[in-house]
Amino acid sequence: MDVVDFSRYFAGLLIVLGLLGGFAVIVRRGWLPGGFPAIANLSAPRPKRRLTVKESLILDPRRRVVIVKADDQEHVLLLGPERETVLETRPAHADPVFAPELPDEGGDGRSDGEASGRPPLTALPERREASA
Repeated sequence: MDVVDFSRYFAGLLIVLGLLGGFAVIVRRGWLPGGFPAIANLSAPRPKRRLTVKESLILDPRRRVVIVKADDQEHVLLLGPERETVLETRPAHADPVFAPELPDEGGDGRSDGEASGRPPLTALPERREASA
């Protein structure tokens, strides 16, 4: 294979990739009349879901308990092969917000354990094996 063949292959690859990229730009911007509705839906914003499964627990091979959140209500459901039973309905709890704990900026020289009122952590004593 000489340099001429290699350059032809490389130029062909660049042309094909350029055509694919140009087609993607045309479809994403909606310049194609009629277009592809399935592709246009990929970038459309989705509405917030009203129904979510919060937790699921398998009781046995045939039954399961599921907590489902619908709007501002949580429903506890028992799902089985013959029927579904609503065990409880209650107002939904607010989703927890996890935030990092920042160190105390009081500058009083106490460690985190002393500042929170907990005793400081100490090392465990070494374990000695009894010889027989």
